[in-house]
Amino acid sequence: MASAADPLVSITIPCYRQLDLLRRSLDAVRTQTYRALDITLLDDSESDDYRSHVESLGDPRVRYHRNPARLGAMQNMFSAIATGRGEFTMAFHEDDLVSTSYIAMAAGLLEHNPRCAFVACQMREFSDEPSVADLARTFSPLEYEIFSTGADLVRGILRGVEPMFGSVVYRRTALDGVLPDHDGYATLVDRPFLLSILARGWTAAVIQSPLVWYRHHAADDGRHLAMTTGHVLRLLRLYRSVLPAQWSADERRAFFTYTGYWLFELYRLTPPDERPPVWRYLFEAWRQGLYDPRARGRSGLRQIQRALLNQTS
Repeated sequence: MASAADPLVSITIPCYRQLDLLRRSLDAVRTQTYRALDITLLDDSESDDYRSHVESLGDPRVRYHRNPARLGAMQNMFSAIATGRGEFTMAFHEDDLVSTSYIAMAAGLLEHNPRCAFVACQMREFSDEPSVADLARTFSPLEYEIFSTGADLVRGILRGVEPMFGSVVYRRTALDGVLPDHDGYATLVDRPFLLSILARGWTAAVIQSPLVWYRHHAADDGRHLAMTTGHVLRLLRLYRSVLPAQWSADERRAFFTYTGYWLFELYRLTPPDERPPVWRYLFEAWRQGLYDPRARGRSGLRQIQRALLNQTS
């Protein structure tokens, strides 16, 4: 439970035509044990449904704002990060769910670590919604990991740490002058944005305890229509550039194991009519030093064989 001395946390929820899901998400935000909150719905649609719902709540902490022109999902998300007046700020997806103790945990980490720029929670995907008991569960001790540099965070990502972008609670002062590169990364812009903050000498924390849940999206839901294979390769080049120029054997193994999986997964999410042939894409990644099929053993070599067969078929 927050006290009068606790710093204000601004939670902004980008919204677009999902009021039924927003109701449950907003309930979880409003019932946080941490009470020093201001909450904004940032509506990117042209309906009055969200406004009416806010008015029905009668909660002075919750306000409504409609964008004068449609921004789109990622632009609205970054607008949400900058919204509010709190010392800490969070943009939370309207279809996701958060434990009632999460803001208290995240704000506590930020307060006790003055060089910590942001706290995120490890990605946990769900199709069946967690119960009220799940959302009310507390964890002591809290499991989390501190990342002192961008290279440390990339090493974590390579071994499976997935900071959920909609869970990030930022120290507002750490965001000064940091801008997302939407053109360079499209819907992959979240990790480069976090790395650009760490490049300024800040640290970060990722909570391992299950406190935030990310709703499963179908692969054809349209979120990645702006993403190209060029964006994928650029992201992987960024990861490689953040690591030391002379990497260790463990770093090399982890990097190529990671790219050998994600090159294919992200390729499948790009618009089919704009994809290059998979063999050309893989060989370009190989040429740039981003892919080595040998790192995944026989599985990686079979991937190359299938790509070559597709070339000649």
